[in-house]
Amino acid sequence: MVGFLRDVCMSSWTFRPDIDHPNSELVVKQTPRFMHFPRFLVILTAGVISGCAHRGEPRFNGGSGNPGQFILQQTLARGAHPVGTNNLPVITGRWEYFQDQYGVIVRLPVDQFPEVDAFLRAAFGTPKQEPTETKDGGKLGWFPTKEIGVAIQFGYDREHAQVIVLRPQPTSEIIKRLPEAMEGSK
Repeated sequence: MVGFLRDVCMSSWTFRPDIDHPNSELVVKQTPRFMHFPRFLVILTAGVISGCAHRGEPRFNGGSGNPGQFILQQTLARGAHPVGTNNLPVITGRWEYFQDQYGVIVRLPVDQFPEVDAFLRAAFGTPKQEPTETKDGGKLGWFPTKEIGVAIQFGYDREHAQVIVLRPQPTSEIIKRLPEAMEGSK
């Protein structure tokens, strides 16, 4: 970032032929520093606005291909032990994902939940917690780390079906982040 700021604020040199004197060599023109400041201000403002517009909501990336294969790859990368990996049901349609150091969230249209449920059952067996109704009119189920090597939560709300794959975490790390999680749920 420092290099970018330095380059934006520094003077620039332009080499061009002198049209008035066709036989002359190149003319060197220097652009003063203050001419770059408006461009820098526009770039900085756009960055601040786009960065603040998503505060609190993770930035999802558009997915491509079969989301089921992506989910399987993510679970395997985090140490999952699936019961099946061949001839798994295909999940169709659009999807997006968010990934951080704790795991990945895959979000799909709510009407794809039956496909998600069928895929997870074929790959990991019967969930420890069958999808049950939630207070917001959705459903939530999960597979625990002890049984399949990673934690998977899956369900839907009014807007999305989603699968959350969480890497195994030591109890000390969970306890350390517990106050933050409790604050965020208020």
